[in-house]
Amino acid sequence: MISTILVIICTAINIYALLCTAAIVMTWFPGAKFTKFGKILSSITDPYLKIFSKNGKLVFGNLDFSSVLALAILWLASSILGRIISTGTISLGGILGAIISMFWSICSTFLFIFAVLIFVRWIVLLINHGETAYDSVWNRLDSMLQKTVYKIAGTFSKNTLSYQKALLISWITLAVILVFGSIMINILASICNRLPI
Repeated sequence: MISTILVIICTAINIYALLCTAAIVMTWFPGAKFTKFGKILSSITDPYLKIFSKNGKLVFGNLDFSSVLALAILWLASSILGRIISTGTISLGGILGAIISMFWSICSTFLFIFAVLIFVRWIVLLINHGETAYDSVWNRLDSMLQKTVYKIAGTFSKNTLSYQKALLISWITLAVILVFGSIMINILASICNRLPI
């Protein structure tokens, strides 16, 4: 009886996460939220999604990552319930492993998006031989990236670096962090999952 209720709750959370994902994707298309389907979807998902976007602490430049946190919490709840359903027990180690995995999932999503932006910017600079028009979208991206890129690159080189080299060093650093971070988090989550409590 309890496992049936947990399966229903877990399924409902997964469906709601899919609806939230659809609502987030609809915001990428101008006017999509104002269609009949968009309004219905917004009325279902906006109360939950707005909880995370209220404080604005997850907004970096023009990018709002609050929806990533909102989805991660739904996936965490689904993961914990799924583990309880499959094992038939509530394990502190399993919950801790799921929390660690969710935290890394959020962090790695941010790092991946940042790494992609850095890589794309580096390629564009390479193609344009380091030149950028003053009023281009690339200048706005540069204003968002430069400070962090130079901080990352500065940890590996005390010399003054060109922006292109700083981008490349930062991209390589983030790629290494993503690969080794995933390996370490998987090991740590596996250890937590094996805890007897």
